[in-house]
Amino acid sequence: MNNLLNDKTKAMLASYGRSVLGATIALYMAGVTDPKDLWAALVAAIAPVALRALNPADKAFGILPDTAEVAKALKSVKAPAKKAAKKK
Repeated sequence: MNNLLNDKTKAMLASYGRSVLGATIALYMAGVTDPKDLWAALVAAIAPVALRALNPADKAFGILPDTAEVAKALKSVKAPAKKAAKKK
């Protein structure tokens, strides 16, 4: 079960939860009680997060670069040259 709930999955579920909770609170405060409207709001709340999950270019939930690529990029970075201190 721990393999299924990695950090990315937990972040996605938290995002779904926030969307659904926001839609639910908005409807409740507006006095909406029709089950059909509540289901439509549930779908509307889940749709944006589902679209992010389907987008492989998404930085939060999409495909991330391989660790070897990151390590190679870090090795190629050069530190900026230090400026000489001025003497008074």
